[in-house]
Amino acid sequence: MIELASNLADAGKDVMLYAIEHRYYGLSLPRGDMTSSNYNVYLSSHNAILDVSTFVEMQNEKFETKPKWVTFGGSYPGMVSAWSRLLFPDLIWASVSNSSPVQAKLNMNEYNDYVGKVLSDEDIGGSQECLDVVAEGHEQIKEQLSTSSGQEGLVAEFNVCEIDGLDNPLSVDRNAQLFAGDGVIYVPAQENDPSCTGDLCNVKKICESLLDGPETESAMDKLVRVAAAQNGDGCVTVDWESQISLLKSLAATAGGTRSWLFQTCNEFGFYQTCEEDSSCPYAKGLHPLNQDLEMCSSVFGIDADTVSNNVDASNDFYGGWNVDSSRILFVNGDVDPWSTLAITSTNPEVPDPTKCLPAFWVDQASHHFWTHEVLPTDSDYVNESRKKIWKQVDQWLQLDDAGAC
Repeated sequence: MIELASNLADAGKDVMLYAIEHRYYGLSLPRGDMTSSNYNVYLSSHNAILDVSTFVEMQNEKFETKPKWVTFGGSYPGMVSAWSRLLFPDLIWASVSNSSPVQAKLNMNEYNDYVGKVLSDEDIGGSQECLDVVAEGHEQIKEQLSTSSGQEGLVAEFNVCEIDGLDNPLSVDRNAQLFAGDGVIYVPAQENDPSCTGDLCNVKKICESLLDGPETESAMDKLVRVAAAQNGDGCVTVDWESQISLLKSLAATAGGTRSWLFQTCNEFGFYQTCEEDSSCPYAKGLHPLNQDLEMCSSVFGIDADTVSNNVDASNDFYGGWNVDSSRILFVNGDVDPWSTLAITSTNPEVPDPTKCLPAFWVDQASHHFWTHEVLPTDSDYVNESRKKIWKQVDQWLQLDDAGAC
């Protein structure tokens, strides 16, 4: 965004750039704290969009002008960006919505299915062999979880943290789910950086490490080795009860963890399950939907039916994939599981892109990677995407007719 604003200024545009903080994700607290009672009233995408509109109106009044406002954002802020244009077309001239899953969904099983696709993507250093190792290793882990002796072996091999009052932390179903349902190794499926320099920092390096071992090494042993390298001296936390207690407390407000959980329960769902009949590369069946729904109930008192109804209500209100608006540019990377719920040029659930609602892919790019700081190591695909965004925004700013595209 900074680069785009600079380019517009260089082209003779009178540009001002603002960053607006989302309520309850920083110091913007409408009622002074982050208690659930305040969340229920004041924390929502609706109110965040009203904050955007209020800010725009205040600036217009302050400077006694009405410029062509363009909103930008990536991921959830990309959703807010698009919906600000949707709900306030008289205030927001255009929007750039990057990697934004505008279709709310309760069970986002597509997410981990896409992780498997990323692990097998040869363009970024993945392979079918790499995917097979991850999937087979988790099947072996799942098998070991079925017996007490197997659980105890996993506790030792993966350095699982002790839990007071439990001789075997993995004997509790929810703990076992936390351990294996989302993978025992970290796969940067939505944060892949091809040019990162750290150890095991991208898909290519992780796959190389997984496949670089003795022929006698089992798939699970490969996961043990990579997990140890990623975790260092730290043990693996699998304490479900402690996690729930933390999320109930205001200590979980750092980084927006508690606020985002509330919004998933209250508006969006987006629960990244790993079910038996899926293509998830982790321990199938060990991240069921009821795990996330129990979290909503335990932390905020929102029951499963209400969560489901909230998701439907969000799609009814905003339109989901069928957004009824204009001058919104949707940009997505093809190394991003969130793209499955975004408006893209190839999604069969989405109407074909139009001049008014254009969409394009960024090849080999992860979650709104092109919105990050410009670096000399950025790929040609990423650099070209920035040029496309600049060209589209510039074209829209040249329009005088508010109804034109």
